[in-house]
Amino acid sequence: MLTRQKAFWMVGVFAVAGLTAAFGLRVAEALPFAASSPLPPPIVRRVTTSLYLPTVTRYYDPTYVSPFGIVMYENVDDASGLAAMQAVGSQWVTTVFFWAATEPTPPVGGVHTYNWTNWDTRVNNARAAGMETYVLFTGNPAWAAYLTGGPVTDTQSLIDVAAAMAERYDGDGLADAPGNPIVNYWSFYPEPDNGGFGAEGYWGFRGPDYAAMLAQVSSAIHAANPRAKVLIGGVAYDWFNTDQPNPGPFVSTFLTDTLSVLVGMPGGAPSVIDAMAFHFYPINALRWPTIKEKALEVRTIMNNHGVGHLPLLVPETGYWSDPVPLYPPFDSDPDQQARRLVQIFVQGLAVEIDLLSWFAVFDHGTATDAHGLFYNNDLYQPKPAYTAYQTLTRELDGMYYSAPVAAGGTEGYLFVRPDGQSRVVVWGTTNPTTTIAFSRTCLRVVDKYGIVTEIVDGGVGDQDFAINGQVAVLVYQDQPLYISVCA
Repeated sequence: MLTRQKAFWMVGVFAVAGLTAAFGLRVAEALPFAASSPLPPPIVRRVTTSLYLPTVTRYYDPTYVSPFGIVMYENVDDASGLAAMQAVGSQWVTTVFFWAATEPTPPVGGVHTYNWTNWDTRVNNARAAGMETYVLFTGNPAWAAYLTGGPVTDTQSLIDVAAAMAERYDGDGLADAPGNPIVNYWSFYPEPDNGGFGAEGYWGFRGPDYAAMLAQVSSAIHAANPRAKVLIGGVAYDWFNTDQPNPGPFVSTFLTDTLSVLVGMPGGAPSVIDAMAFHFYPINALRWPTIKEKALEVRTIMNNHGVGHLPLLVPETGYWSDPVPLYPPFDSDPDQQARRLVQIFVQGLAVEIDLLSWFAVFDHGTATDAHGLFYNNDLYQPKPAYTAYQTLTRELDGMYYSAPVAAGGTEGYLFVRPDGQSRVVVWGTTNPTTTIAFSRTCLRVVDKYGIVTEIVDGGVGDQDFAINGQVAVLVYQDQPLYISVCA
């Protein structure tokens, strides 16, 4: 996992996106009062959402696949936060398949002995919660490799376990796990572009070897389950070995090296991989102000190797909630974490990322690596970001990204649903406050914590203070709002 401590020298500012007109929207050129002036009461009717309530989608779209996920690397159960994440609308679990735990001893006479107990539990728990499972394969046993996340010395055993797990979790009724659970997404090795930092990497300088390995396991998985999707393990694609003055562990050419070999295989790279995955943490704001710029750069590499049409997934992304005294550019707080969660998801959807999994349910590692949605590994202590996640899924579940929204001093995105409903997500960028006018007579405005405001034309909260066929909404800098027409 990339952490901001790994790249504390990367400093920058968020870019302002170019926007286009939508949603009958106009921008007030001047604020009706100074930002420091007392504001009139901003609401007409207020409704506060509650935690731990299931997300309900009234309109059913059989083609819709939710993009909202959560990382659960240790266990997938209620004690680890499964029920809590189900309650707020997460519909994907990113988890780890540890080969050494499933096959601790080498095969004898070509016969493998697998222990699937833990994995059967994980997959069935996810299914019972209504969640899809995205798998990160790692944890090589010592008898098959020198490193848990690096090149394998017993390639045939890797191929065999890949085929066995794909068959066990394909749901076809043949040699299935109890309950016939289905797993269709298989990625291999965490941040494989690591070239020499910790025991989880060391594929970084061996892109051709990684490509050869992936081609073999992909063939085995697809033979067992034609519906399966095989991916390069989410590349870090950050803090490169070529960065100066502080080079990192990740090899800048790994992705190109790997895809260049896959291109030359029969059928090209699409015959091996079915999607592309990368990780995103906002620690390199000079190069990638947001997730959008990083996604577009990865997409360009994909286009250059004949896989630009494949889905793009982010199985691990996050933001922290704590101050970092040694690295002031990365200081944060719980409210900022909640804001960034909304922005990362919304910006990711705007560049057609199909899956975004938040890292993680609980804080991970040191006290200065607090990416979790709960304090102190305690499900009774949700952070503001947990509430923001619930609001995000409640407002956008079932909706598709449509277009950017043009409004000076703001960043906004229009989402639509096949039944005609639409919603704008917007926040201020350059000024403490900005006024945006919509050509509607009543707007439903929801803040990141689910507080609902209904503002009628000329009523309390309408910033143009007139009955004129439009409602002007006050947007605060860096504070996301969900705006739609009143029901």
